[in-house]
Amino acid sequence: MIRKTLTIAALLLVAACSKAPEDVTVRYTAAGGRGTITVKAAANGDAKVEAGPQTLIRKGGTDYVVISEGNDKFAASFADFVGATQDIAKEKGMKPQALPQDPEYEAVEVGEEKVADQKGTIWSVQPKGNPNGDSIRIVVSKDSRFANVAAAIGMQTRLTSARMATMFTSIPKAEKVLEDVVGKGMVLRLGDALTLQDVKPGAIPATEFALPKVLDRAALRQRIMDQANKALEAAKAAGDKAGAAPAPGTAPAPAPAPAPAPEASPTKK
Repeated sequence: MIRKTLTIAALLLVAACSKAPEDVTVRYTAAGGRGTITVKAAANGDAKVEAGPQTLIRKGGTDYVVISEGNDKFAASFADFVGATQDIAKEKGMKPQALPQDPEYEAVEVGEEKVADQKGTIWSVQPKGNPNGDSIRIVVSKDSRFANVAAAIGMQTRLTSARMATMFTSIPKAEKVLEDVVGKGMVLRLGDALTLQDVKPGAIPATEFALPKVLDRAALRQRIMDQANKALEAAKAAGDKAGAAPAPGTAPAPAPAPAPAPEASPTKK
C-alpha cells in the first residue's frame, strides 16, 4: 500500500513539473536566409504557418490549406485538398507511378546543439547502416511548452507526404522517417532549409486562426476545374487575338495549390 501511494505521488510530481504548452510565436529563416517562416501556436493546439504566399492552419485538430485567388480566399482540409487533386488526376488518366528507388532510412541520435538559445537533440536521417550516405541533420527541442509548434511544422511534412501519395504508389521511406523526427518536438534546425530565429511566448488572439470559407472535396474539385477552364478560354482568346490559337493541351490548367515552403531532402547535413 505504501509503495503504491509513493508511486502515485511520484507520478503526480512528474506531471506537476511538466511544462504545459503555451501560446508562442516562432520565426525561422528559410532556405539559407532567403525567406522567413512564421509559426503561431496556441496552447489549445490551434496553429498557423505562414511561408510567403502559403498559409497552413490547424484548427480543432484538422489541418487546412488556405488558398488565395486574387482577392478571394478559401480553405480546404488536407484530406479534401488531396482528394480533389486525386479525382482530377484520375479523370485525366494520370496514375501514380512506382518509385524508381526507395532505400531504407533511419534516424540516429548523434548529439546536442543550441540554436537561438534553445537546446535540442541532433538527429541524423540517413540510409540505414550507412552514416556516410546522403543524409540530413535535424535539431529538435524536447521542451514540452513548444509541443504545438512541433505539430504546426509537422503540417508541412504531412502535406508533402499526402501530395506524394497522389504522384507515387508509396511515400518514400526517407520522407516517412523525416516526418517522424519532425514530430518529436519543436524543430530548431532542419538541414539548411529551416533555422530557428527567435521564440516569443505571449497570448495569441483566436482570430489568428480564423478560417475563410471552407470548401469540401466536391466543391474544391469543381472550383479547380472552373479555374482551369477559364485559363484555357483566356489562352484561346489571346491566341485568336494574335491570329493563332494555341495548340490543344498547351494552355495552362493550374490547380490552386499553395506554393511549397522550403523543404529539405536527405542530402544536406
